[in-house]
Amino acid sequence: MSATVSDKTDYDVLNVVALKKMATAPVVATASGVAQADVEATFDRLAAQGLVVVAGGAALPTDAAGPALADAAATRYAAVREDAGIGGLVDRFETVNTQFLTTMSAWQQIDVGGRKVANDHSDSEYDDKVIARLDKLVARLGPLLDALSGHDPRFGGYPARFSAALDRIDRGEHEYVSSPTLDSVHNVWFEFHEDLLRTLGRERTE
Repeated sequence: MSATVSDKTDYDVLNVVALKKMATAPVVATASGVAQADVEATFDRLAAQGLVVVAGGAALPTDAAGPALADAAATRYAAVREDAGIGGLVDRFETVNTQFLTTMSAWQQIDVGGRKVANDHSDSEYDDKVIARLDKLVARLGPLLDALSGHDPRFGGYPARFSAALDRIDRGEHEYVSSPTLDSVHNVWFEFHEDLLRTLGRERTE
């Protein structure tokens, strides 16, 4: 018999673990808004169900985690999937997402003589323009995140995570643009997109 995720806290915690592939209780608490002590208790419940493996203080999703989340999302977010207003916002998000991917590429590579080469970030004016575009793209997520938060308050955590990353960038910590090991703008965006797709029962297209 497959495991089920009927409890909201269990869903929220497992969702973060699945998005991050591996996460400690403090990281899950920050991303999910669930208290750390509750996250730790949830790890134990999820491990007992065979949905995560806990090792060295971090939880990793098992192969059963994805299907269990998908089944739970179909019920939990049925109203979201039927909300025409959100559907329109999601369609617009796909355009913004394409622009975000282009902007991230511009951060990682520059055009030199018609060839793409790695951006060594020596041109601060160029980097500042890319960061300004990222800031505007994040702001364009506002209406969609607000609408989703109306169905589930946990989506309200994404703006705070984006703001924290952008604040670090404004202080000169440019690793918060795209570092794979930090709660960077790129990582938060990627996790939100994956979360959105699971919520809507859709597959990634790009």
